[in-house]
Amino acid sequence: MSRDAWLTRDEIWSQKVAGWAANGRVRHPLAWVLARSGDSLFWLGLIALLLWQKQELGWHLLWTVAATAVIVGILKGIFKRQRPQEKWAIATDKYSFPSGHAARATAVAITLAFTFPAYNLLWLLWAILVALARVALSRHFLSDVAGGLIVGLGIGLGIQVLI
Repeated sequence: MSRDAWLTRDEIWSQKVAGWAANGRVRHPLAWVLARSGDSLFWLGLIALLLWQKQELGWHLLWTVAATAVIVGILKGIFKRQRPQEKWAIATDKYSFPSGHAARATAVAITLAFTFPAYNLLWLLWAILVALARVALSRHFLSDVAGGLIVGLGIGLGIQVLI
């Protein structure tokens, strides 16, 4: 399959996921809340609270979130894939591949899985839902979030090896 044919399929399937959100099968407010739970600012606030309480988890999450931001930023600069067109959305960057939210949620989920292993299924489900919410809100294509999940997995495991 050619690159163009693959990208076309990716766009069609991504539009279907976004269409489910618009048709009421997935509620936009739920997708919005899930997507926001993957925001850098949300995690930086939580990290600040953990560090203020002298929790070691705060340092682990800080390294995870910082590494994710750097690596995703570099990859977005390399690939420069334009986001799906949505007039109402505000973006901190104009590129979509890989999804920073999906990468961050996955890397954070890995960090949390090592800290609280009894909740591994919850962390995994949350990361997947954050990724799908980004597609449902027309901020990313499915391949963007798949790439973000893979990048986040690598970062999360890499940070665990280093710390």
